[in-house]
Amino acid sequence: MTPQTVRLYGAAIASAKIGTGFFFLINTWLIIEITGRPSSAAITLVMTILPSLLLSPLIGLAVDRSEPAQLAWRAEVFRWLVLMSYGLLYAAGYATAPIAYLVSFLIALGNEIQVLAWRAALTRHASSEQMFRLNALTVVTGQTGQILGAAASGVVLATIGAAATVGVASTSYLLSALAGFIVARRMHSTVAHRTDAPERGIRRHLSDLRDGLRHIAQRPAIAFFYGLILANLTVIFGINAMLAPFVREELHLDAAAFGKIDAGYALGAIVSGFFVVRLANRFGRRNVLTLAFLVAALSLLVFAQCSGLIVAFITYVGLGVSFQSSVIALSAAQRAADPLYQGRVSASFNVLNGLAGLAIYGIVALSAGHHLYRQLYLWQAATMLIMVPIVVLASRREGISRLLKPEAPALAPERKRTTEHRGTTPSRPAPETIET
Repeated sequence: MTPQTVRLYGAAIASAKIGTGFFFLINTWLIIEITGRPSSAAITLVMTILPSLLLSPLIGLAVDRSEPAQLAWRAEVFRWLVLMSYGLLYAAGYATAPIAYLVSFLIALGNEIQVLAWRAALTRHASSEQMFRLNALTVVTGQTGQILGAAASGVVLATIGAAATVGVASTSYLLSALAGFIVARRMHSTVAHRTDAPERGIRRHLSDLRDGLRHIAQRPAIAFFYGLILANLTVIFGINAMLAPFVREELHLDAAAFGKIDAGYALGAIVSGFFVVRLANRFGRRNVLTLAFLVAALSLLVFAQCSGLIVAFITYVGLGVSFQSSVIALSAAQRAADPLYQGRVSASFNVLNGLAGLAIYGIVALSAGHHLYRQLYLWQAATMLIMVPIVVLASRREGISRLLKPEAPALAPERKRTTEHRGTTPSRPAPETIET
């Protein structure tokens, strides 16, 4: 990928996240206005998890069978059309609660397709070292777009109204689609296609899904690194669900303080994203990965005991910095998996991530009113601390250790040659087991 293509990819991610930042604020406001019940916002949150639970395996299979970059920008066109329709329905007075819930589901579905498709597309066109940088870029541009969208949405809503704000959000998705379209065309021109169409039929679909699971079973390193990501996501789910009530009930601060603390996470993720590659190259990926979990544990421990805005903000910056553990783990997991299986591999673990999200949200909901938030933060800190010796011990095994080291330049062309077969799902058995 050329530097210009990389910049266009970053623009596509940032623009999409701006749209997401706009959408989730405005949709929360709209659904409460439509239903008159604040609890309806929780239903909207659940709807955003359902696509990963119900459809991830099928999406992953579609990604592996297609040109994923094409699928990524088309997902953004889909989200643009959904939001344009939603805005028109609301302006005409036809928006109802079921429609709002459906829109939440469809926007999350588009996000699921976009994320899985871009991951697969990048692994087919970049070496593992480039993937590490691209994953860091995804975090930086994504968090930047998210915070810009969230920050601007309130002002835009107050200035031009709800329906027009939905239109602004949809425009962000359209801009993302345009940038993604250019990236996809450049990717398409660099690799030859096979013209034969993949075999259809339910039995073939099931067989391909089993091949994906078999591929994971044959390469245990994939499950290990996605397990690290899952551990990190449980923390993210928890802090997202608990921050607002914690700020209100425990810190006794207002909504402005909540926004500042929440922005601290994005700030930490953005700043550390610029340096994670350099730090990993200098000190080693294993050391940076271990340090990230240690920073997460320490940040959660201090946050659980804090009583003011400044300490809460600083610890949230630390949590954002610690998110780079997922960047390193994802890069290693992508390197462990064959490019032809990336969609199904990512989708399989997205189902687990969705289940974890539902479980965490359920625990937080049951804890409401019992003032257990500090204890829950301490449990999360303990979980992150446990990950430190797990990473240290596991990284002593060759199958894990080699994935935390830079790839030898001579190996990169071998990975690129596998992309000549993209566009079809392999009918051969999954590659041989990597010893761990």
